[in-house]
Amino acid sequence: MTHLTWGLVNDTYRMDLILTHPPYLITLACIYIAFVYKEKYIWTWFEELSVDMNIVKNIAIEILDIYENHRMFTEERVHAAFNKLATSP
Repeated sequence: MTHLTWGLVNDTYRMDLILTHPPYLITLACIYIAFVYKEKYIWTWFEELSVDMNIVKNIAIEILDIYENHRMFTEERVHAAFNKLATSP
């Protein structure tokens, strides 16, 4: 799990997200993607942070858009991640 999260965080340095979002939100979005991808339940943890999940989800979608546009992952994996994000609470 941590390798996936760190990989996502490292990949965000190739994006312009740091110019539009605070680092802590980008990190939370990477954690969110990793946990959704691994089908782990962490909603309570996010609720305790009092973070706006709409912002976190939007950043997560921006990150996944980059993967889709650059084909760093296979198309099936990206679509699976999008589907999981769309159906998660």
